[in-house]
Amino acid sequence: MDQRLMQWIASALLVLITSSQTPAQLSIQDTQLQLDDLVRQLDRVEAVNAEVRLELDAAQAGLNDGWLDDQRASQVASLVQEIINDADTRTNLRGDGLMMGWSNGFFLASADGRHRLNVSGMMQMRYMGSWIGKPPNPTIPELQSGFDIPRVRFNIDGNIPYANMEYFIQTGWGRLDPDNMTGNDDDVGVRLWEAWAKIKIADDLSLKVGQFKLPFTRETLVDASSQLAIEKSLIDHRMGLEISTGVEFIWANRDRRFFVAYTNGSGAMLWATAFMFDEPTAMPPWAALNRDTSYSFTLRHEWKLSGDWEQFNQFTSPPGSGKGLLLGIAGHRQNLERDDTGTSGGFVDGSMWGVTADASYLFDGASFFVAGTFHRVKDFNVNAVNPEDLNWMGIVAQGGTYISNSTELFGRFEAGGTSNGAIGGEAVQIVTVGLNHYLDGQDLKVSADVGFSFGEVPETMENSITGWRTDDERANQIVVRTQLQVMF
Repeated sequence: MDQRLMQWIASALLVLITSSQTPAQLSIQDTQLQLDDLVRQLDRVEAVNAEVRLELDAAQAGLNDGWLDDQRASQVASLVQEIINDADTRTNLRGDGLMMGWSNGFFLASADGRHRLNVSGMMQMRYMGSWIGKPPNPTIPELQSGFDIPRVRFNIDGNIPYANMEYFIQTGWGRLDPDNMTGNDDDVGVRLWEAWAKIKIADDLSLKVGQFKLPFTRETLVDASSQLAIEKSLIDHRMGLEISTGVEFIWANRDRRFFVAYTNGSGAMLWATAFMFDEPTAMPPWAALNRDTSYSFTLRHEWKLSGDWEQFNQFTSPPGSGKGLLLGIAGHRQNLERDDTGTSGGFVDGSMWGVTADASYLFDGASFFVAGTFHRVKDFNVNAVNPEDLNWMGIVAQGGTYISNSTELFGRFEAGGTSNGAIGGEAVQIVTVGLNHYLDGQDLKVSADVGFSFGEVPETMENSITGWRTDDERANQIVVRTQLQVMF
């Protein structure tokens, strides 16, 4: 609009407003001053409008130059994709309320973390050789060697929070009779080791139901992947009670644990070969109505004088770990079911009881373990004629020390057997020395050991998974073993 026209309009408005005023109140000089002020304000508005127009023209020119060209568009798209990938990584592929990934093992969990399923596994691959100076039978070669895969296991465990319950399943491929209860210790196949659910009744009390390790010897309770030597002792393979099916109460606080198990009993101590079962099989679970035990109780009490409970899940004590001292004592009693003749298979009484005690001491980079076990089998005789009692006794002492941050030197002495010469009463005496090299803790471990037998290895004690063959001539048997262990 023309500036002069605007001045005329302003003058007209001013005259109209001041027409209502008295001549005494308004003068021509006042009117001119007001017009000048209005003109200055209009000039400032016009200047601001011109500046805004220049900025708009510059912005339009930039757009016309194509600032968001193909290269910049690609850079923006790449940045957006990186943000999305980072979000996926932080939520572990979170979607539809689920989470999955790796945290010391593969897992599948709900978004709130209350439900969780863990999947893990283990493989053990061995090469073993056994040399006997004077084989007890001409058909037995002095030297036998070969490759062996004793265990390939898959573990599934998790929790059900609304039931306050944990569960564990361990299955896979391996020896069907790893403790040589039936004399068929070479048989391999698909098998079930453990399958149980544990319900937390109170803060310090739990109930376990299913198939689990009997709470007797500590060598049995420590997993096969966490032994000090390549395999647990020949003594424990015979006198440890291994796995059974039933229920177990566990009371635990900061320094003590107490286990009470009521189960189908154990086939150890040659009971499986002496009519313990209608159709002897290697390992549980057994049919509920098979003739096995009328009752079987196992009790174990542990005192932790120092350290943490988790330290005693293995026998080794890596450098930098704290000190720990654990004492344990356990007892077991079982009776066979009687048949129509009033005997329990080949047993008149058909009862067995045993006790064991052990001590474990973990240093900073060193460890020591010792255990003694005694079993008494009443009235043992296959034909129930002139029955005899069997006493089984055994001792195991072992220790290890790290010679570097990842290499461990260990040694073990084991001795024992049965008092009955008719079934091989000579005592086993074995010394084993070896090395463990931990590439990634127990998850990736290379081991090698050599064992020397200074006594006999009767048929009742030999066990192919350990590498020890029958040798009742004191032929000074030697066993060499190497193993690669992989856990995931």
